[in-house]
Amino acid sequence: MKHVEGTILGAAIGRRSFLKGSAAAVIAAGLGSSLCESQPAVADEKKTGASEDIVKPGTCRGGCGAGCQMNVHVRDGKIVKTSRRKQSDPDVTRVCNKGLTHALRVYAEDRLKYPMKRVGERGEGKWEQISWDEAITTISDKWKEVAEKHGPRANGFLCGSGNITPDSQHGKRLCSAMGATLLDAAQDRVFYASFPPIVGSFKGAGGGGRNDLKNAKHIFIWGFNPSEGDSQTFHYFLRAKVEHGAKMIVIDPTFTIAASKADLFVPIHPGTDGALALAMANVLVNEGLAKEDFLKSDTVAPCLVKEADGKYLRLSDIGKATVGAPEDKCVVRAEDGSLGALGEVANPVIRGTFAIEGIEVRTAYDLLLERVSEWTPEKASEICDVPVETIRELAHLVQDGHNSVNIGLGLDHVTNGMATFSSILSMCMIAGQYGHPGNTAKGMFRGEISIGWMPYGLANPKGAPGSQVFYSPALLNCMESKKYGDKDINIKTLYIWDHNLFGTQVGGVRWRKFLEDVELLVVADVVSTSTTNYADIVLPACHYFETETASGDDTRYVFHNAKSAEPLYESKSDFDIFKMLFEKMDLQEYDFKDIDELMNAVFDNLTAKKINLTWDRVKEEGSVLTFEPDDRVMGQEGTYGTPTGRLQFYQESIPLDTDYGQTIDFMKERLPYWEPPMEAWKENPLAEKYPLVFTSERSKYKVHTQYTRVPWLLEFEDEPYVAVNPVDCEARGIADGDYIRMFNDRGTCTLRVRFNNGIRPGMVVIDHGWDLDQFVDGFYCDLLGYNVTPVVANSYYFDTLIEIEKATV
Repeated sequence: MKHVEGTILGAAIGRRSFLKGSAAAVIAAGLGSSLCESQPAVADEKKTGASEDIVKPGTCRGGCGAGCQMNVHVRDGKIVKTSRRKQSDPDVTRVCNKGLTHALRVYAEDRLKYPMKRVGERGEGKWEQISWDEAITTISDKWKEVAEKHGPRANGFLCGSGNITPDSQHGKRLCSAMGATLLDAAQDRVFYASFPPIVGSFKGAGGGGRNDLKNAKHIFIWGFNPSEGDSQTFHYFLRAKVEHGAKMIVIDPTFTIAASKADLFVPIHPGTDGALALAMANVLVNEGLAKEDFLKSDTVAPCLVKEADGKYLRLSDIGKATVGAPEDKCVVRAEDGSLGALGEVANPVIRGTFAIEGIEVRTAYDLLLERVSEWTPEKASEICDVPVETIRELAHLVQDGHNSVNIGLGLDHVTNGMATFSSILSMCMIAGQYGHPGNTAKGMFRGEISIGWMPYGLANPKGAPGSQVFYSPALLNCMESKKYGDKDINIKTLYIWDHNLFGTQVGGVRWRKFLEDVELLVVADVVSTSTTNYADIVLPACHYFETETASGDDTRYVFHNAKSAEPLYESKSDFDIFKMLFEKMDLQEYDFKDIDELMNAVFDNLTAKKINLTWDRVKEEGSVLTFEPDDRVMGQEGTYGTPTGRLQFYQESIPLDTDYGQTIDFMKERLPYWEPPMEAWKENPLAEKYPLVFTSERSKYKVHTQYTRVPWLLEFEDEPYVAVNPVDCEARGIADGDYIRMFNDRGTCTLRVRFNNGIRPGMVVIDHGWDLDQFVDGFYCDLLGYNVTPVVANSYYFDTLIEIEKATV
């Protein structure tokens, strides 16, 4: 493990000092805050000594959710610093501490310089430099050999979120053209799978974005810490509180920075959030606080459900429509007993059991209330470790006015995450918290994606064989059977790009076992990581600012990213690497001839044409605002993008994210429920051996394992540590600052401990984003469990039990 020598904030400056002098003041100022604060733009520098700075636009796009554009300052052909770039919306004029360090990332000590092939054992770190021609020929020859012997599906591709742009996603197009297998890392799949069937489209154009927070009376921050994990948004929360008087409620096992700003902090037992939501719903119903008019007009509450099979009673069941026809809608019942289609009966009943033409039915709301009735505040209090009076207070707050309930990704890191989201969203329906100003956020903020920006459909070229998709956590659980549902698992090559598999995925130990059968592992990256170190062939990729592209996520803008400097060493862009592979595989018919043709295809859609959004315009203007923020919120018109056009707390069918041969309990999954996490639960017999719940948190200094070796940031935290409540440490003879060993049956990890009274006893919290060689011994990702659930084969990072002991270092 390396410690950074010297400090830019003190007198001494040791090694790694390249470029520090030119921008030390800027970076020091940026690191003084944990927030991506919106501030006046820094003026473009034209003269800084003998040479003139050229300022070009660049975008940061490593998966944090911000997508910020910044100024890239170039001097004598070298990138010397970054600064804020002024946008028409001052809230998007921003840059964070990480964005200010890109110059160091470009010229990092661990930049990959040229293609290499392994000459020792995997993971041994012995390499031989090779030419690009040898690398591309070796890869393509192996792909052809494997396709001939085992079929094209035996070639695998795996992409992460390290560079979310069309040119990088170009690799998925090659995968489709080859008829290969695409591995989905399945990170936060619960989050993305749960919202569409419950509330409809949850991230898209149409207003009601972050600005809507100012309209909320109460802001719930549930299961995430936006002060660090969503820092480009946190100033909206603070302004809503300070300038508009919103009350902030934080529900989290850990006392975070966001919790320190809260009017009410609820330290919940990890993994019990769904039980809390159901208990809040119980209070709303039993105290007469449920918004029944809203339930009638905006939800499936009045829909009649057949007792026999759990399906909706439809007009075709009573002879009034053809099965499957558009008019074959759900049946509802009026108070006078007459029947009609959903939306066509003015005042339908939402309670009751009936026999209609011999068919026994109940209202969907009655079925929800049956689930909710189990969860008294007293029962939930025992499970959640939240006082009964606090549960009642939360229930009263959530229905009092128009409120914003913000659900974070922390909730989807536990195996009961799907049911947790369903429970919280259903509770919000009972509270009437949709369709009004101040209601917008339930997870992702609405209306923040640029319109006319459509790069992801380009992954499947017309006429190509197409890819089969395996979710990697499910894949790890199917190793013994060698079957992913009815499909064979026989991956013989794997190409990884924009992704540090070992640093970000669950099941590291099992991944190494899986890779024993992989005959060729290729990794393309900008810098060396624990995954590149395990590869057979390593390809050096460009930094963001060494290639031209655009990005259009998260800000309503499409931003131009200019090529600010020539690629260092022998690095190439992902687009150019894949273009060479297209040619070697004789698949040019499916490829774009150059980056301009690809980017023109991104904007070849009706929406882009309507607003005159073109690649040429993006390049000319630098940033294009695709729509202005407005006061619309999702559901304001009373319709939602679900099959019924209503908010659906009841699921007639369960859409599977992936089919790996699992069995679904449909009756259970149709409604919200709570059950303990598979592993990380106190009543699990394994807890006697491993009594601590292992979790991680986002860091202001990293995005996954990006930035983890940037010298400036390492001066603030130069080695991994784990935060533990002193009660748990003292019981084990561990002092603050000691090195400890975390371990379970899967792995071990040695690092320093920090006492933190804001951590609940019985759990530990590690700073997410360190890579393998930064630990004294072992690796924290090797501890992670790889359980999967029937509905979503997600990466469940927090469903892990461990024990700790003092280590000798």
